[in-house]
Amino acid sequence: MTLLETPGKSADRRPIEHVLSRIGPMDARQLRIWRGMSRVRRLKLAFQAYQLALDAVRVTERRKHPDLSPEELNWRITRRMQGDPHLGRCSGGDRPGQ
Repeated sequence: MTLLETPGKSADRRPIEHVLSRIGPMDARQLRIWRGMSRVRRLKLAFQAYQLALDAVRVTERRKHPDLSPEELNWRITRRMQGDPHLGRCSGGDRPGQ
C-alpha cells in the first residue's frame, strides 16, 4: 500500500498504522519545520524526493540489466516504484502494446 491509498477490502492492503509503525516516531522539530513550510514548498520537496528515488531505481535496474530495451527498463522501473511486480503484464504472457 502506498501512503496515499486508504485501506480497502483486499487482504494485501494494510491500515495506515502499519505504515506509520514502519516509519517510526516522528521528530517534533521536523514536524515544526514541515508545518512552517508553505504547501508549495512541501510539494516541491516531495517531487524532488520522488525524482531522487526514480533516478536511484533507474541506475540500479540499468546496472542489473544492461541489455534491456528502453521500454522494458521503463516497465521494470514503474513496477518497482509502484510496488507491483505484475504491473503492465497482460494475461497469457503478452506484453503491453503487442
